[in-house]
Amino acid sequence: MPRIRETLTTSNHYIGRLYRLAVEKGLDADSLFREADLSPSVVDDPNLQIEIEKLAGVVEGIWTLLQDESMGLSRSPLPVGSFFMMGRVTVHEETLGKALYLAARFYNMISNAYEMALIETEDRATLEFRMADLDLDSSHLFSDMTLLAWHSYSSWLIQERIPLLEVCFPYAEPFEQHDYVELYPCERRFNQPVLSITFSNVFLDCENRQSLDSLKAYMKRCPIELFLKQPGDISVASDLRSLLSKSFEEGFPTIDEAAKTLHMSRRTLIRKLDKEETSYQEVKDRMRMDRACFWLAQNGVSIHKVAEKVGFSDAAVFSRAFRKWLGCTPTEYRDRFFS
Repeated sequence: MPRIRETLTTSNHYIGRLYRLAVEKGLDADSLFREADLSPSVVDDPNLQIEIEKLAGVVEGIWTLLQDESMGLSRSPLPVGSFFMMGRVTVHEETLGKALYLAARFYNMISNAYEMALIETEDRATLEFRMADLDLDSSHLFSDMTLLAWHSYSSWLIQERIPLLEVCFPYAEPFEQHDYVELYPCERRFNQPVLSITFSNVFLDCENRQSLDSLKAYMKRCPIELFLKQPGDISVASDLRSLLSKSFEEGFPTIDEAAKTLHMSRRTLIRKLDKEETSYQEVKDRMRMDRACFWLAQNGVSIHKVAEKVGFSDAAVFSRAFRKWLGCTPTEYRDRFFS
């Protein structure tokens, strides 16, 4: 088994809500989950840890199919690409405060999904979001994603995780708060007039440490970035997996092409992957292995078809590679775990 960096995971806080949302919006929820390499059965296991990349794949799939970054949870859609265009507008600002003031102006101009404001007091700064259609967001998905997005972007701009002092929610306290405690380890107030996050206003004067090139890389990782506990938690290997995942069906790019897309030289990519104790080939192998295990768990999919789906033209070559990865053949793996 190759030495591969541990995959980043998060709690199963969103999966059930995303699945039900997809069904409500008339989408093929099962296909959407399978496209993200997730079995629909994960919906029934609230204790399961979900790979961040796969969770993000479901969110991105809903965004794309609905062409709406509010996921159909507002009467005023947010066109796909809105978050990126906000970044293009604000990434050149000198400080976090200036960037957030401009971001609020941008969002208030392009959509009525929510009214955004940055409010300063003597020692605190609060980002407020007056949601236009709370009745449509009964599962609070859009509210939660809004908080995650703005906390992530603000922290990324200054390359420092901003500790939150308070989070306010315009809905009743949920029966089970475990995930909220993990997501927001600060004072949490429910049944409030607006959705908001509050932090020390000293961060507003922090220097913006990003550029247009780094913005492009950040946005390519979205919505993965939204679920990370720390800015920069995502590794180069995770960046690479995200890139390769999008080109899986058409065929993987060469290492030179991958390095260029990730805004670095081939030598730099190799060095950074080596520092994370992996390599370009190992990342590709792990992706193929994960995808193969997923398809082997599906009834009615032949070994030959699985081989094709993971990029092997010959089932025998696939079987040899699979034995190298897991120490058993695809048939033995299927018989052992799914017979």
